[in-house]
Amino acid sequence: MKKLLTCTTPIRRIAAMLSCMVCMMAWQPSHAQTSEVSAVKINPTTVEVALGDERMTLDFYGDNIFRLFQDNTGGVIRDPEARPEARILVENPRRKVSALDVEDKADAVVVSTPRIEVTVDKATRLMRVTDRESGRTVVEQVSPVEFGDGRVTVVLGEEPQEYFYGGGVQNGRFSHKGKIIAIENQNSWTDGGVASPAPFYWSTRGYGVMWYTFRKGAYDFGATETGRVSLSHDTDYLDLFIMVDSTPVALLNDYYQLTGNPVLLPKFGFYQGHLNAYNRDYWTEDEKGILFEDGKCYKESQRDNGGVKESLNGEKDNYQFSARAVIDRYAAYDMPLGWLLPNDGYGAGYGQEETLDGNIRNLKSLGDYARGKGVEIGLWTQSDLHPKPEVSALLQRDIVKEVRDAGVRVLKTDVAWVGAGYSFGLNGIADVAQIMPYYGSDARPFIISLDGWAGTQRYAGVWTGDQTGGEWEYIRFHIPTYIGSGLSGQPNITSDMDGIFGGRNLAVNTRDFQWKTFSPMELNMDGWGSNEKYPHALGEPATSINRWYLKLKSEIMPYAYSIAHEAVDGMPMIRAMMLEWPNAYTLGTATRYQYMYGPWFLVAPVYQQTAADDEGNDIRDGIYLPEGEWIDYFSGEMYEGGRVINNYEAPLWKLPLFVRNGAVIPMTNPNNNVSQIDRTLRIYEIYPSGHTSFTEYDDDGTTEAYRRGEFATTSIESEAVGDRVTVTIHPSEGDFAGFERMKRTEMRINVTAEPDGVKAYVDGRRVKLRKAASVEEFAAADNAWYYEPAPDMNRFATAGSEFADVKVVKNPVLHVRLAAADVTSSEQRVVVDGFVFAPEDHMLTRHGALQTPVLTTPDDNVEAYAVTPVWTAVDNADYYEIEFDSMLYSTVRSTELLFADLEAETDYTFRVRAVNADGVSDWGEQTLRTKANPLEFAITGITGTSSAAAQGGAGINRLFDFVEAGDVWHTLYNTKAVPFELTIDLHTVNTLDRFDYLPRMDSGNGTILEGSVAYSMDRNTWTEAGGFSWKRDAETKSFTFDGHPAARYVRIRVTKAVGDYGSGREIYVFRVPGSESYIQGDVNNDGKVDGNDLTSYMNYTGLRLGDSDFEGYISRGDIDGNNLIDAYDISVAATQLEGGVQPSDEEHVAGEVTLSANGRSFKAGDEVEIRVSGRGMKAVNALSFALPYDQQSYDFVGIEAVAVKGMENLTNDRLHTDGEKVLYPTFVNVGDKPAVEGDVELFVIRLKAKGNVQFDLKAQNGVLVDKNLNRVTF
Repeated sequence: MKKLLTCTTPIRRIAAMLSCMVCMMAWQPSHAQTSEVSAVKINPTTVEVALGDERMTLDFYGDNIFRLFQDNTGGVIRDPEARPEARILVENPRRKVSALDVEDKADAVVVSTPRIEVTVDKATRLMRVTDRESGRTVVEQVSPVEFGDGRVTVVLGEEPQEYFYGGGVQNGRFSHKGKIIAIENQNSWTDGGVASPAPFYWSTRGYGVMWYTFRKGAYDFGATETGRVSLSHDTDYLDLFIMVDSTPVALLNDYYQLTGNPVLLPKFGFYQGHLNAYNRDYWTEDEKGILFEDGKCYKESQRDNGGVKESLNGEKDNYQFSARAVIDRYAAYDMPLGWLLPNDGYGAGYGQEETLDGNIRNLKSLGDYARGKGVEIGLWTQSDLHPKPEVSALLQRDIVKEVRDAGVRVLKTDVAWVGAGYSFGLNGIADVAQIMPYYGSDARPFIISLDGWAGTQRYAGVWTGDQTGGEWEYIRFHIPTYIGSGLSGQPNITSDMDGIFGGRNLAVNTRDFQWKTFSPMELNMDGWGSNEKYPHALGEPATSINRWYLKLKSEIMPYAYSIAHEAVDGMPMIRAMMLEWPNAYTLGTATRYQYMYGPWFLVAPVYQQTAADDEGNDIRDGIYLPEGEWIDYFSGEMYEGGRVINNYEAPLWKLPLFVRNGAVIPMTNPNNNVSQIDRTLRIYEIYPSGHTSFTEYDDDGTTEAYRRGEFATTSIESEAVGDRVTVTIHPSEGDFAGFERMKRTEMRINVTAEPDGVKAYVDGRRVKLRKAASVEEFAAADNAWYYEPAPDMNRFATAGSEFADVKVVKNPVLHVRLAAADVTSSEQRVVVDGFVFAPEDHMLTRHGALQTPVLTTPDDNVEAYAVTPVWTAVDNADYYEIEFDSMLYSTVRSTELLFADLEAETDYTFRVRAVNADGVSDWGEQTLRTKANPLEFAITGITGTSSAAAQGGAGINRLFDFVEAGDVWHTLYNTKAVPFELTIDLHTVNTLDRFDYLPRMDSGNGTILEGSVAYSMDRNTWTEAGGFSWKRDAETKSFTFDGHPAARYVRIRVTKAVGDYGSGREIYVFRVPGSESYIQGDVNNDGKVDGNDLTSYMNYTGLRLGDSDFEGYISRGDIDGNNLIDAYDISVAATQLEGGVQPSDEEHVAGEVTLSANGRSFKAGDEVEIRVSGRGMKAVNALSFALPYDQQSYDFVGIEAVAVKGMENLTNDRLHTDGEKVLYPTFVNVGDKPAVEGDVELFVIRLKAKGNVQFDLKAQNGVLVDKNLNRVTF
C-alpha cells in the first residue's frame, strides 16, 4: 500500500542537504564598543538589549516570531509612517508567548522561548538565532548593521546550498539565490520588473524576514558576494520581524499571522472577466477595423470624430458597442464569462448623465442585466472612491452607492489611483474590503490591485500590469512570476489574457488560454490594443480551443475552489515543484516553467517555439516529472517520474498537462458561469493508485459567511490493492446557505480495460447498479455504470469547424452514477473488481541491439552559457537519454538537446545512451568547457555618424559590426579629419558602464589618442562625461562613465589622432551588468515601438511629475526629461510608426504660436472660442502646449483641428493629482506625413463659461517638433 500523499514538506528535509555554519548576527553602535552588553525583560513579551548607550528591542509575537527594533536617534518602537494611514499588520498579530527567559552569561546575553534562542555575543555584539527544535542555527549576521544616511543595511550569512524565495511579484523570477531583487514598485511590468513587491522573504534554512516599513529596499542574496545576504531599506532605523519554522507552509503562515491570510476569491472570480471602457469612445466605419454583428467593420477613437458614441446599456441606437452586447457576445459564442468591468479606461466613467446619481442608475441598469445572465459587474478605479465636489459627474465616484445601489462586486485598482507609494493602495483596498460586505449584503469583496505590499493579500489579489501579447516572452516570464507570487504569500495572481496590447498570434493566444486554465483568475483586457480581446477574436481553431479550455476551467471549479481555500493558510494554488520535491534540481531555477496546480495537476506550458510548424504544433522540452507515476491528461499515457522528459508532442490544442497517479479530482458540469452549476450533482475523477485522498471544500461562494464557519467539507478516499479499487465518499460535514444536501454522485475512474465487476454501497447497504450500454443510456439513469472505451475529449468545438473533426481520445473511463442522497448523512462507496490501469508505452516499439552513441559536439554548439551536445544516431533506438548533473533527461528523439543556464568557463560532462523496447545501450560520454563571453553586456544594433567623411569602402558602420578582424573604419585619405566628432546612436536607452575602442592592429594613421566624451538622451542636450588621453599602441582602450548615466547617444569629440585621420577596428559600448535596455517610445516596454505605445501615450498625454501614475513606466516615456508627457515624447514613437519618417538634413523646426479669444469678458453659458495660430511655421511635425484653467469657471467643450487636421489628435483635458485642471492640445503626425508650413490657423479650442469670467488663459510648456526630433519650445 502506498503512503498517503501529503502536501507539507519539512524544511529540515531540505536542510539535510545543507552544511551547518557558525551563525552570528551583529548590531553596530555608532561609537566604539567600550560599554557592556546587557539585557532586561521589560514586559512579558519584550526584552531590551543595551548596547552601550543604545537600545535594541526584541519584541516576541509568539514563541517563534520576534520583532527587532533599533533607532539610534532615540525613537521608540512604533508603526511605520504611512500617508495616508495604513496598516501592514493585522489587528491582533500576536500569539501567546509560552515563556520568555533572559540569561546573562559571561560572554553572551541569551534570550529564549521554548522554540527559539537569540544569542548576543558581548565581545563582538554578534547575534545568532537558533531553532531549538532542530538545534540548528538558522539566522546569522556576518557584519555590523549599517545605519547610513537614509538607509539601513543588515548583512546575514548564506550557506552554500541555501535558497531564497519571496519578495512579492518579481517578474520572471521565483528562486533568488545569487540575485538582487528590488523591494519597490517600479511599475515595470515585463521581465525583471517589479509591480507588487513585498518586504518579505524566506529561506530553506528555516527562517523568514519581513521588514516593517513602507519604504523601498533591495535584497541581495549572494549576488555581490557569495556567502552574504544583504538586506537594505531606505529608512533611518531598523525594524524587522524574524520568524523561525520548519516548513515553507509554516513560514508563510507566520507571515500571515502578522499581515493577514490571503482572501478566498468569490466563485465568479475564478471565471474569465472582460474589461473595457464602454462609456467613452466613438466608432466609425473602417474596413481595417473590428467586425461587428451588423456585418460592418468599425474603428474606435477616444476623440469625438463624428462616430457613434458607445454607452453601457446601448440605449442610444448603439447596442453593438455597449457593455450589454459584450455579455450577449460571450453567450452567443458559448464562452464562459464570470464578470465584467465596463469603465476600464481613462476618462470613461459609467454614465453620461449630468449627475452622479443619474450615472449610478445607469450602472445599476447594466448590473441588473448582467446578473440576470449570471455575470457580476465591477469598476476600475482611476480616481478617488468617494465623492469630491470638484470632480465632474463623469468621473465622480461613490463606492457606497456603487456597491449598495448598483450591485458592484469587483474593484480593480491601477497606478492612476494607487500612486507611487504603497500605503495609499493598502488604505484604499482596506476601505473597499469593509464597504463591500457592509453595504453589499455581506458580499465577499473581489479586489484586484496592481501596487501591492505586505498585507495586500488579506484584501486583494494582484495583477501584473500592462504587457504586450502575441509574443512568447509574455507567456515565458509570467510562469515563474506566478510561482514566485505564491511563495511570497500572495497566491491570488492574474494577468491579461494574451496581453493588454498586441495579439493576433494564434499560437500564443491559444497557449495563453491553455495554461491560465490552471491559474486563479483570467482578465480579458479589451480596448487598449489594436485588436479586440475576446476568446473568439482570432477565429478558428482558436475559438474552439479557447472555448474548450474555458469549459475545462469551469468543470474543475470544485477542485480549484478547494485548493484556493487551502491557500488561505496552506500551500498556494500554483505551487513551485520544490515545495513537495526539494532537491538540487528544483530548488533553483530549472523548474521555473512548470508548476503543480494543487496536489494533482502538473502544468508545463508551451512558452516558446521549439520545433513549431506553420499551424503552431510544437514540442516541449525540459519537463521535470518527480518520483512516481504521471499520466498525460489528454491521452492517458503514463510516464515514470524521477526524470526530465523531452520532445513531448504538443499540437496546437494540447497543453502539456500531467496528473499524478492517485489523483482524486472534484468536478462539476461544464458551464459558463456560477449560476449554471448543477448543485444537485457532484463529480469525482479518480486515478486509483495506492491509498490517496482529497478534501473538497465548498461554501456559498459569494459572501463572508465562510469566515464565520459556514462551509462544508467532503473527504474522498481512493484505495487500490491488487486489482480491487475502493472509492469512499464520506458524509459531508458543515453547512452554509444554499448548500444542496440531496445530490447525485458521479465517479469517473480511469482504467485501461473493462472491469470484472462494479459494486456500490450507501451507508454499508448494497445498491444495485445497472450496466448501461451507451453514454446516452448512462446519462438518463441513476445507480448505473458505463465503460467508455475511447472517450473523445474534444467536446466543445464549434459545429462545422475543421477542429470539430479532430479526435482527442484518451484512456478508457469507468463511469459510475449513484442516485440522489443526503450527502451529509450518507457514506457512499464503490468497489471495482478487475481494475486495470496499464497504458501501453507507445514510445518503446523498436527491437534489436543498440550501439553506444558517440558524442560529436561541434565547437559552434558550445557557448558561454549554453551547450547543445550532439551524438551519432543509433540504429533501432526509440529515443535517447542524457545523464547530466545527476539528472536523467529522457525521451529525446533527436540527436541533440540544448542545455542552458550554465556558467561560463566551466567543464560539463554529458553521458548519452540509446533506449528501445529491449533495453538500453552503454553510455557515451563527452566533457565540454563553456566559453568566456567578454561581450556579454556590449550593446548590439548600434549605429554611428561622423563629422569627418569616410574613405570609400571603410565606412563608419565597420566600427559597430562586432567584427574585429578584416575590416577597419578610416576617414578620407589625404584629408585632415581632426578635430571631428563621432556620434553613436545606441537605439536604446542604457545605463552606461564604459566603451572600448580597438585601434587598427599597427596603431597607424587614424589611431585616436585624445578627446572628450559626452552623452545625451535626445541629441539636443549633452552632458560632458570627461576626457581621455590614450597611449599609441594596438591595445584596447577604455573609457569609463562615472556614475553610470542613462543615455541613448554617446558623442566622442576627437582632438588628437595619428596623422590627423580617424580609424579603428571596433567600438563596443557596454551597459552596466544586470541593467536593462529600453527603446525610447516603447512605453509598454515590450521591446518594440508600435501602435500600442501610441495608445498608451494617448491615455497619458499631459501626465506630469506629481501625478500619481507618472512614476514608473510612464515616466520612462518622458524622453526629454521635462517631467511632462508632451508632443516631443509622443513624436519619438510616432516617427517610428507606419514605416517611419524620412527626414531631410535641412529640416529644422521653427515658428511661433499665438492664442486669441473671441472676447475678454464672458457670462455663464457663453461659448469661449480660442483660435490658435502659427506664424512662420517650418517643418512642424508635432505640437503641444498646456492651457491651465479654473474648472469652476470653464467647461471644456471640444477642439476643432484646422491646419493640423491630418495629424493624430491626442488632446487631453486632464485633472492633475494636485487638483489643477489643464487642457493639453496635442497634435502629432504618425508616420511620414506632411509637416505644417507657413502662417496658418492651427486649431480652435472651445470652452463654456460657467459664470462671469475675464479671459486670461495663457499657453505654457509649448513645444514644436520636426521629423528629426529637433524642437522649439514656447
